[in-house]
Amino acid sequence: MTLIDVHTHVGQFASSRQSADGACLSTMLRQAGITQAIAFSAEACYGGIDLGNRHTFREVLNHAMLKMLLVLHPHHYESSVELLKEFADNPKVVGVKLHPHLGGFHVLDSELIRLIEAEIAPRDMTILSHVGNEAANVQASDFLRLAGRYPDTRFVAAHLANGVLGSRHGGMNAWRDFQGRNVWMDMATLRTFHTGILEEYVKVVGPDVICFGTDAPLYWPPAFVRMLETADLDPEAREKIAWKNATRAFPRLAC
Repeated sequence: MTLIDVHTHVGQFASSRQSADGACLSTMLRQAGITQAIAFSAEACYGGIDLGNRHTFREVLNHAMLKMLLVLHPHHYESSVELLKEFADNPKVVGVKLHPHLGGFHVLDSELIRLIEAEIAPRDMTILSHVGNEAANVQASDFLRLAGRYPDTRFVAAHLANGVLGSRHGGMNAWRDFQGRNVWMDMATLRTFHTGILEEYVKVVGPDVICFGTDAPLYWPPAFVRMLETADLDPEAREKIAWKNATRAFPRLAC
């Protein structure tokens, strides 16, 4: 089965076992049978967008299976614009990553609105953001409100728009009030392993919305692969989640 992982990291977290350069990440993903992946900088999520993005770009250049998202930060507005000017047209770059939780900004921040309207949306770049019950700065309802403002821009809500804490149905509950067609979710959350939860999300949001993701190297990719293989899904839905939805959410993957 073809597998595209839309949510992985390059860089250093607090634990060395949960940190990876391009070679380590690629090896880990290949061991799981993953064929292509989108990576973004761990350090940049905390605000180190210049060093983090440049390091990640150098790493993905060396590995054919890897592409990347530019991590941007509205409170580093000028640096974000410069990074877009330098890297947005490179075929290795398939979109933008936001992390309001770790970056300390709200997903409806006026500077983020300005950055999207002036720089991201005109470049037709997909926006993937951390979303979670535990993240006051980026609740599912606020993220969907942001996406609703830009119906021609593609958005991806990480972690099933839910995260790890709180109700496991948070993402799907917010989705019931969303009328747009420009949002996907990735399944890179431990909540994916709650019995039946992936099947519940497929019933509520539909099989065309969920993308495969692992949050590697924070989590062990083979567990997500096995979960998808054994979930109670029809073959067509499984294939959409495995890779087809990713190519719709991130059209630049084909470049």
